[in-house]
Amino acid sequence: MLSKAEQETVIRWDAEDRIANIDTANPVSIRKLDKLVASHPDVYKCVHVDEQFNAKQYEVDSRYIRFGKPPSEARREAGRRNSPFSA
Repeated sequence: MLSKAEQETVIRWDAEDRIANIDTANPVSIRKLDKLVASHPDVYKCVHVDEQFNAKQYEVDSRYIRFGKPPSEARREAGRRNSPFSA
């Protein structure tokens, strides 16, 4: 079993190739990606399974890799107000 520090996820792609390669040994990422493979097999593909390290490699069109900006302070405050955990 890998330690938490070893359960990394690496995403690689270059400007010329439209395919992104995702290598992961993180169980949460694997579950999410496996669901995407099952529901969108035309976009997400599992291309390798490493049983020894419980890791998988996936391919996806790079346009589905997203980077998000952090929420504004107003949005965070609204989230806090609407949280079921707020008092």
